[in-house]
Amino acid sequence: PEGSVLYADAAYTDYALEEAWFEAEQVALTVDRRKNSKRAHEPWQNFLIQHFRKGIETTIRQITEQFPKSIHAVTAQGFALKLLLFIFTHTLAQLGA
Repeated sequence: PEGSVLYADAAYTDYALEEAWFEAEQVALTVDRRKNSKRAHEPWQNFLIQHFRKGIETTIRQITEQFPKSIHAVTAQGFALKLLLFIFTHTLAQLGA
């Protein structure tokens, strides 16, 4: 939504993309910058970026740990369905069900 802040890792360091996204959607793309970045963040901004990204990365790691080594699916729709079910079971496990 308008006025949102998206947190991203250093792979998304593209200043033109950040500016275009903000102009078009009024959404701030806040990227975890590399140390030699031309547009370094303030220390408090780096703290917030790391704080929010840590929770997201932990959740993604927990979900992918439940994946088998290979996922057999005949169609793209079947593959998407299996991924959705992994995420659903992760959510149930977090709720204690």
